[in-house]
Amino acid sequence: MVKNILSLFLFFITLISFAQQEISGIIVNEETQEPLAFVNVTFKNNPSIGTISDIDGKFSIALNENSAELKFSYIGFQTKVIKVTTGDSSLNISLKPSEEQLSEIILSSENPAIPIIKKVIANREKNHPENLPEFSHDYYNKVIFDVESDGKKIDSAFNKVFKGGHILVMESITKKEFKHPRLTNETVVANKVSGFKNPMFTTIATNMQPFSFYDEVIKLMDMHFLNPISDGALNKYDYKLKETLLQNNDTIHLISFQPKEGKNIEGLKGLLYINTKGYAIQNVIATPFEEMKMDLKIQQQYQYLPEKVWFPEQLNYSLKFSTDAGESNNFIIAEGKSYIRNVNLQPNLTTKNFSAVVLKIDEEATKKDNLYWETNRTVPLSEEESITYRVVDSLGEKLKIDKIISYTNKLPQGKIPIGKIDLDLTKLFGYNKHEGTRLGAGLYTNENLIKNTELGGYFGYGFNDYKWKYGLSAKYIISKDNDIFVKAAYQDDIQEIGSYGLSLSEEIFNGLRDFMIEKVDHIQKYSFSGGFRSFKYLLTEIELNQAKITPLNNYTFEAPDYNFNPFYHTSASIKLRYAYGEKFIQTPYQKTSLGTQFPILTLQYTQGFDGSFEGDFNYHKIEARIEQNVFLKNFGKTSYRIQAGYIDEVLPRNLLFTGEGSHDDDFPVVIENTFQTMLPYEFLSDRYVDVFLSHNFGSLLFKSGKFNPEIIVHHNLGWGDLNNDYVLYNFETKEDIYLEGGLELGRLLKLNYFDVGFITFGAGAFYRYGNYHLEDFEDNIALKFNIGFSFN
Repeated sequence: MVKNILSLFLFFITLISFAQQEISGIIVNEETQEPLAFVNVTFKNNPSIGTISDIDGKFSIALNENSAELKFSYIGFQTKVIKVTTGDSSLNISLKPSEEQLSEIILSSENPAIPIIKKVIANREKNHPENLPEFSHDYYNKVIFDVESDGKKIDSAFNKVFKGGHILVMESITKKEFKHPRLTNETVVANKVSGFKNPMFTTIATNMQPFSFYDEVIKLMDMHFLNPISDGALNKYDYKLKETLLQNNDTIHLISFQPKEGKNIEGLKGLLYINTKGYAIQNVIATPFEEMKMDLKIQQQYQYLPEKVWFPEQLNYSLKFSTDAGESNNFIIAEGKSYIRNVNLQPNLTTKNFSAVVLKIDEEATKKDNLYWETNRTVPLSEEESITYRVVDSLGEKLKIDKIISYTNKLPQGKIPIGKIDLDLTKLFGYNKHEGTRLGAGLYTNENLIKNTELGGYFGYGFNDYKWKYGLSAKYIISKDNDIFVKAAYQDDIQEIGSYGLSLSEEIFNGLRDFMIEKVDHIQKYSFSGGFRSFKYLLTEIELNQAKITPLNNYTFEAPDYNFNPFYHTSASIKLRYAYGEKFIQTPYQKTSLGTQFPILTLQYTQGFDGSFEGDFNYHKIEARIEQNVFLKNFGKTSYRIQAGYIDEVLPRNLLFTGEGSHDDDFPVVIENTFQTMLPYEFLSDRYVDVFLSHNFGSLLFKSGKFNPEIIVHHNLGWGDLNNDYVLYNFETKEDIYLEGGLELGRLLKLNYFDVGFITFGAGAFYRYGNYHLEDFEDNIALKFNIGFSFN
């Protein structure tokens, strides 16, 4: 009896295994042998039932018969049908590229894709993973760099050097925590780069695309694209239902999308795989619709968690650009894959778990051994990847690549590390109207000599004023995480008149405004300063100054009881900068701001002391600023800056407010947050309010083929006044409102930059009107040019 039952049991097992035989394999591009993500795999005699290959081209499907014919269909490739049997396993299916597309399904006069997309849009907020209360997970990231020629790996000299491997392989493991609405932390706990020990490239792995495809606007490499499932997208995009199939108990709709003809938008094209379970994205492939110098493609795959929510499972990107502008088609490619694992939707996080640093590299990240990597890789290394580590690691040691690349660690700070000394590039060359050409050098110690301490100085020589200038400083960083530092400095140099405590620009040479400096004083100044970060987004700096100031220009200032030349200026100031939502990336070498979408508030209070440390003036000065860049869907980017200042006592013109103009015939360049039609020192104030407004439409208003100029409109206004006790020559006051407007066109001329992007040139015209309109019409117009960079 037992034997019969056992025989029957074995018979049923055999029957079930026969009935549900799994056929699996991988689908690749026949020409490049690259895996093809999201290929439709169906039964020829029942095309509504099937599966979809995953993001790595792998598929698995159950056979209910001894044999069947499988159909493999994919947009841009020839459809293929093969016969499979229950004995088949590990199939390798290659599809040949083709210009033919999958035919559109037409069931009625109404576009059948539209009702589906409407449901996807209606469920977008619900399916957006960053609308969950909180979550945590790990990433395993891998990025491969290689060289191709006409879609195939190049050989000859290249392969002799790399012995069949890639140029570069990068791996990292990142832990991420998120709490609604926008708190996020990522820590790179392990990092491995062939040929390098330097972790500077780590941020490439996860910052090439958004975490999910549900934001209203998709940001790729600082470019903003309208999401095809955002509100209002139905009026901007064309959709086509390419195929519908059943996968297990789910229905999946394959829908292509691209911008409507004649719609001037920054759009994407690609494929959406919509699962009717929640009308959520199961897979997506997207690339910019407009042709660019580089090819960029992203792929995302989502998983359905036991908590009945969709969540990203894998994020891929491919970046390809030409290595030359000749006839040969050689390309450098970068392919990145991020595998999301260990998802926890209830990690019980608190706000204390988060800081303003959203991506931090652990100091032990580069020290993980091979056993750690073998245990923690989601996907084992391929043979080519293993060869890359062996070959490139040996090349890196032989050529001392790490030492060479270390020179670029501090380039964003304008410095190059040379051993234990940093060379300050900003001090090598300068130009202004007072000094003419200025040459010099700046040398400072770095962490290789004394950790968290910077000692050094600079010197420079002006070829117009024939004077040497120099400065010395000592800085100690108490905490990098909280931006706590103290600094002492001395300088014997020149200083532009007009005492603004709030810098015009964070860019080099103050956004080129420094080239216009003409009216200056000689200054010998001692200063002591310190700073710290509190409440996550509040940065505080305190400074004490004592300076001897000698005016160098022959322009007149008179006021009762003041006749100092030189004079002594002693002051104390506190500066507060609050940037809610500002995010940072922190590496062992520097902290880099990613900015914020919210307004940035800056407030500075300064008090001058009469009689203390030889100070000649007792006064109070307050300056305030609010600024923001706002990206508006389908409309472009609006920028504004509102700034005001007030001084309560009569002071020398050196300490008042001036220099907000940038109309200079020698430097006809558009300089942001200045009055484009105002002379640099035309007005003088001890109280003022300035408003700078601009809106960049990008190419939303006009686009014709490859000619896609940026269109930017400006409007600026300002008011200022001065105490009646002043007697002035060569200056005016603007107690009536100063007005100007302008139109700027960018990307009028584009020059190819190593086939990666374009150096762009444009022009702008600005007009001065209202109370300070000049008599001659041409004197009210300022014609200027601009320089930029663009990928398209």
